[in-house]
Amino acid sequence: MAAQAVEQLEPYTEELQLVPPLEAGYQFVDEIPEVYAARQVLREEAATILADRREHYTETGERQAPVDPLSTAHKVLAEERPAERETLYQGLVLDCQRLVAEWYRKKKPEYFPVARHIFDETTEEFFSHGLSVRQMTENALIPIQGDQEEEGRRVNEYVEDATPQLLRSLGTIAIGSEAIRTISECSDTAIAAYEIDQKYGRPHQGYSGYVPEIKKLMIRDIRLSDETEDRFEEQLGLPGIYITHEIVQMALERTGVQADHLDKTELHGSQLLVADDLMDFARILDEVASEQWCTTIFMGEEVAPGTVKDYAGFREEALTRQAKLVDIAETVAQFVLHLAEDNADRAEALQLVEAFVKHELLDLAKQDLSVAEQMFDEKTAHGLEAVYQLEQAGRDEEARLLMDLVAAEAPGGGFCGAGSCGIAEFDLRGAEADALKKELGFRSGDKLAKDTVRACTNCGKKELYYAYSNAKVNTVCQGCHASKKSVGMVSRASQQAAA
Repeated sequence: MAAQAVEQLEPYTEELQLVPPLEAGYQFVDEIPEVYAARQVLREEAATILADRREHYTETGERQAPVDPLSTAHKVLAEERPAERETLYQGLVLDCQRLVAEWYRKKKPEYFPVARHIFDETTEEFFSHGLSVRQMTENALIPIQGDQEEEGRRVNEYVEDATPQLLRSLGTIAIGSEAIRTISECSDTAIAAYEIDQKYGRPHQGYSGYVPEIKKLMIRDIRLSDETEDRFEEQLGLPGIYITHEIVQMALERTGVQADHLDKTELHGSQLLVADDLMDFARILDEVASEQWCTTIFMGEEVAPGTVKDYAGFREEALTRQAKLVDIAETVAQFVLHLAEDNADRAEALQLVEAFVKHELLDLAKQDLSVAEQMFDEKTAHGLEAVYQLEQAGRDEEARLLMDLVAAEAPGGGFCGAGSCGIAEFDLRGAEADALKKELGFRSGDKLAKDTVRACTNCGKKELYYAYSNAKVNTVCQGCHASKKSVGMVSRASQQAAA
């Protein structure tokens, strides 16, 4: 893709002049004429794909494909070579860990560590755990009725994926020391939809993965390796209550970049070439926000005056937090593999995966009420506290009923709306739970859940139950007792646990 865009510029290369090396520390990549021209070629290409697909859906009436949570899982199951299968599985676990980690810090700032994208010289594509990043960005070019803002961002991401290789091929980036930075703010469409839902008491709708509750923004850096053809990506999520679009523009102006003419989507599509660290930019954002709001801001949040702003420490704390979530991520990965084995409908799978993660985190929040509000909301936190008190008093049946209500009303963390999303009876306790576990052949210590969406592929009854613990998920139908054990995979986290 990048090479093709460069080739189309060959008739004009004599007229184009390379800009001097980056001196001020920040500049838009489109200020480099060759890069701008090549990116325009890619932008037009993406717009054409989007228009063709819009026409196709209009003519055929075909339902546009939802986000597919099972694509990696299907590749894992289809791969027969052990080493390659393990690589794909690690990619699935990484995706699940990122999902869990983002949700765990949904309403708080968080740093996400470096992920490596392997460059394939044959296809000239970057691969993340065996999956083409180019293909993923192209698959995302799907028309979204009534949301031109989100469509524009999908086009931006298609162009963004090719930009690092464009900079490398044109020799306009200092390999290893400069990064390509993308600023992705919460869309105005998501914010407006959330505010309307709040006004009329409607359930949380997921909002295409954005977090309009705090208008969260994501900052992404990509660096090219000076030893290989690979690239490395790291991200930072910050609350956008104080770090507004105007604050971002002012922060960029402080670095020597004029962005006051760009709206959120235009800024998202205008990658920056930078010579600093991701946390350096966070510091600038905090400084500008503190000045403009006349308060002390650290990592996008208001803090007490005199708070030590330890950006390096925050990065280390994030890594420690996320390491504790690996077991949950592996359990989610096993659940996704189960759905893929059953060839679950993608829309249903999207809901079921979200529900599974939701209830795993609800259980975690019940054990640590201090994190309940950051993952969900104040109402959920109070509800979980009441559940905990009932459990401590031995009133298990009341606790279970209240837990069902709390889970149904707790907001999601991604694309799913409110409610149980087809999975019910999490944390089933007492004699009823013990009897059911015994009947289904589960261990007494397993967590138990019922799938109220999908029917058993053997008997057709909606009597599927999941039991899960220690990164394993087993399924049994209460109607016909057909069963399926956890998909056998040797994962890095399991190996570490065994060691």
